[in-house]
Amino acid sequence: MTGRRTPAARAGRATTLIVAGLGGLVFVAVLVYAVLTALKPSSEVLSVPLRWLPTKFAWENVTLPFTETPFARYFLNSTVVGISVTLLNVLTCTAAGFSFAKFRYRGRDAAFMIVLATLMIPVEIIYVPLYSLVYSLGWVDSFAGLIVPAGTSAFGIFLMRQAIGNVPDELLEAARLDGAGDLRTLVSIVAPVVKGPMAALALFIFMLNWDSHLWPLLVASDDDHRTLPVGLAAMQANNLGSAAVPMMLVAALLAALPTVLLFVTLQRRFVEGVTMSAGIR
Repeated sequence: MTGRRTPAARAGRATTLIVAGLGGLVFVAVLVYAVLTALKPSSEVLSVPLRWLPTKFAWENVTLPFTETPFARYFLNSTVVGISVTLLNVLTCTAAGFSFAKFRYRGRDAAFMIVLATLMIPVEIIYVPLYSLVYSLGWVDSFAGLIVPAGTSAFGIFLMRQAIGNVPDELLEAARLDGAGDLRTLVSIVAPVVKGPMAALALFIFMLNWDSHLWPLLVASDDDHRTLPVGLAAMQANNLGSAAVPMMLVAALLAALPTVLLFVTLQRRFVEGVTMSAGIR
């Protein structure tokens, strides 16, 4: 019969499920061990033989990053920078994608090719001239230096251009016949249709910015502007041996929490956005 799988196909599917299951178990085991170790007394962290469960749960470890280091400030800085950069990217990339997808003007395709070409350039190459520009503007050790240079992305423009290109032109024509201008058409017609790709872009950008280390390290050298990756590295550099392991694990778990929650919240929109941008119905 047509719908019946061959033995080779069934074996391949079973192998895939087994490998995926084993990978998932390894990930869960590492996560569980990290959580349990974060709640161990410091004397049991490096005990031999290895112990999974602590003899006594040290719940006071949860507050160590906040009492021993400026972790709360690092977390707030990352939140402000991450949300600001994400909003800027969604706005600028959606507007640019709308322009490239639905407008006809001289040089449009050439400009889009230049945008795509920048994806081939490692971002580290532009850090020296970019830092020089930020320094000349007086944005070192400021939120402007952390936010503005990351306010748009070539990948985001490409993603939104592909998504908006799938929006029927008839919708835009109907809006223009009703007297809507380009901005109103974008906000009222296009944006609701591409909410999925916008959510996918927001997730991509937030995760990328939340984990960014090199650029914040260059432009933010004080605790008032340090983001979490830089702050965690500073905390590790000032560690106290095994006594600091629970504190660092608590800090790392708390730092990972926002991206996990955001992914769980936007998971459905993320899948919809990727499939729409790829032209999959």
